[in-house]
Amino acid sequence: MVRRGADPGQVKKGPINSIVPNPPTVPSHHGPDVQTVMYGLNIITMAILVPTTLMHQHNLMIELESDVTIDDVIDTFEKTPRVILVEASRGLGSTAEIMEYAKDIGRPRGDLFEIAVWKESLNIVDNELYYMQAIHQESDVVPENVDAIRAMLEMETDPEKSIARTNKNMGIIQ
Repeated sequence: MVRRGADPGQVKKGPINSIVPNPPTVPSHHGPDVQTVMYGLNIITMAILVPTTLMHQHNLMIELESDVTIDDVIDTFEKTPRVILVEASRGLGSTAEIMEYAKDIGRPRGDLFEIAVWKESLNIVDNELYYMQAIHQESDVVPENVDAIRAMLEMETDPEKSIARTNKNMGIIQ
C-alpha cells in the first residue's frame, strides 16, 4: 500500500521529500484490520507514506486457485460494482489525473466512489494475478456506509438491490 502522507486539510504534516515505511514491519496493520471483517483471509500487507494528499495506491499480488485469463479478470472487474478500469494511455496515469477525472464527470467535491484499477497493470504470472489500484479513501466508504445503514435498518435485505439503489442515487459508474 502506498499511502498519502496526510489528509488534504493537514497542510503542516509530512513526509516532505521522503518515502517512509509505515510501519517498517511486515505485516502492516492493514491486513489484520481486513481480517476482522473477512475471517480467514490470507493477507500480508506492507505500507509506505509518500508526499501526497491524493488517494492511496495498492499494488496487489493475488494467488489464483484456478486458471484465469486477463480477459476473465477484466470481465469480472467490469461486472463488479464500484470498480472502474482506468487506462494510463487515455490520460489516467496518476492519482492526480484520476481525481481530475472525478471532477470532470461532475462528482461533488471531486469524490471518486469507485476503486480505480489500472488496466495496463493487469498481469498473470505463474497463477498469480498482479495489478495496481487507486483508492480515494475519503469517498469510497460513503456508498458502503449507505448500504450498511440500509441493511442494519432492514430497509433492504438483498445486497445487490441495495448496491444498485445506492449507485443510482449517487451517480456511481456501473
